[in-house]
Amino acid sequence: MAREELARARAALAAAGADWALLASVENVTYVSGWEAPTPYGPMAHLAPAPSLALLDVAAGTTFLLVHGFFVAGATAAAQVDAVLSYELVQLFPPYATQDPRDNFSQAFRDLLRQAGIPFGRGGRVAVEEGAVPSLAARLLAEAAPTAITLDATPALASARRTKTAGEIARLRATAEIINTGQKELARQCRTAGVSDWAIWAAITEAMHRQASKALYISGELVTGLRCREIAPGGPVGYVTQPGDLARLDVSPRFNGYWGDLTNTLVIAAEPTARQRLFKNAARDGFEAAAGMLRPGRKARDAYEAAEHAFARHGLKPAHYLGHQIGLTVNEGPWLIPSDDTIIENGMVFSVESGTYEGVTGELGARVEKSVIVRDSGPEIFPDFDWEF
Repeated sequence: MAREELARARAALAAAGADWALLASVENVTYVSGWEAPTPYGPMAHLAPAPSLALLDVAAGTTFLLVHGFFVAGATAAAQVDAVLSYELVQLFPPYATQDPRDNFSQAFRDLLRQAGIPFGRGGRVAVEEGAVPSLAARLLAEAAPTAITLDATPALASARRTKTAGEIARLRATAEIINTGQKELARQCRTAGVSDWAIWAAITEAMHRQASKALYISGELVTGLRCREIAPGGPVGYVTQPGDLARLDVSPRFNGYWGDLTNTLVIAAEPTARQRLFKNAARDGFEAAAGMLRPGRKARDAYEAAEHAFARHGLKPAHYLGHQIGLTVNEGPWLIPSDDTIIENGMVFSVESGTYEGVTGELGARVEKSVIVRDSGPEIFPDFDWEF
């Protein structure tokens, strides 16, 4: 197992003093295994007594996965681990044997500990991902290794994931290209008024799915008309667009384990008004000012403060943070806010999100957002959808 992400996780966990690590969040199981751990959703999320788990021998790098039977084929094919263990939830095919998912999981988890070399009764330090590892697994671990010392794995994994590997950046680019397709479809849809926002959303998500050639988890929203004056009013509502309306697409799909988060605001089938241009130009100038500050050695708050000055030149203010890192989750720290003193590092990847809105008593607002890779040579912005009205 020589993947760079696993090596980073091992180094961070070793620095924290861990001998083993038990991980359960979708993002960290994906990080150490290379398998796109499924987002808990649908009937399997309710039937399973635990999420997919990864158990890592920190010194040796030996990695195990424990998944339920409906995930075992995908995990075995894609995961870069030493072994995949599984347990049954329910039998949907003959002979329809009765299953007890909780007992099945408990037995499989005990087998997992034995294979990983965590013997009963011996000490050691186990880093457990607090807030993600289920109480059943934590109890079984305590029974199997009663003298082990447990510590929280979360800070070590956050440190490992703070900057992105070349492989991660490639996956982030691929996800951004899916959104790029959706944003360009928005531009096509905005050439014509008189269309339901449901139809626009359907065209955008179809374009994104075609680009991905697979099913996607998609969060975010399409907002049209007066609702663009609010920060987050929700997605389509059946509104039929009119010439001169604004349309804002802020969308986040997950692809191969990595998320994107990109936004644009456009005018539908009309020339923009002077005030629409004011808000859009302010948002864009705020983006450019914040992105320009994303250089190694700067602080996260520097990006916010630069954007704030850019907005002020238009007589406006930013309505929210100026962005966040993007990766195995949509919203990762550090955040571009005036209270975040985190030092920016080469290899960080941000979604810079610049917006301002009149609110419910007004008529409009604008938000723009693209991804920025922090480089020693200067910020690298992607993808290439057009911000011009």
